[in-house]
Amino acid sequence: VCTPYFEKMCRQIVKRNGTIDKFIGDCIMAMWNAPLEVDGHELDAIESGLAMQDAIQAAHAEWAAVGLPILKFRAGIHSGPCLVGNFGCSHRVAYTCLGDTVNLASRLEALNKKFGTYLMCSDNTYQKAKNRFHFRMLSKVTVPGKSEILP
Repeated sequence: VCTPYFEKMCRQIVKRNGTIDKFIGDCIMAMWNAPLEVDGHELDAIESGLAMQDAIQAAHAEWAAVGLPILKFRAGIHSGPCLVGNFGCSHRVAYTCLGDTVNLASRLEALNKKFGTYLMCSDNTYQKAKNRFHFRMLSKVTVPGKSEILP
């Protein structure tokens, strides 16, 4: 099941200038604006999320016809600074991104379950993309590891 899922999802990421970082269970961690800077990378990330939702919806009938389970897709998008490069130790090194920005994106992805949504972005990303997409405010939230309330 994961291979067709990953293939469909990763295609949408790469098509929109995303870099696939890693697979964590059935999760795909991706980043934009690295290794090369890309103007409008926030828009690319949102477009990828929307295209991924369309792709998985289209795949449901195909997968059900051959007895594969229906999968759900959720994404969290946050824009901000992070460390990007080769990190690790003498036993293993990986090109990845680290930092608070990455952690917040992960927390937003998890919040989708609470709100019954599939794509959630932070105010930082919203401010860069508000003239291109339609958004709705879900709530002001506090995420684990943060004390301030996020709009």
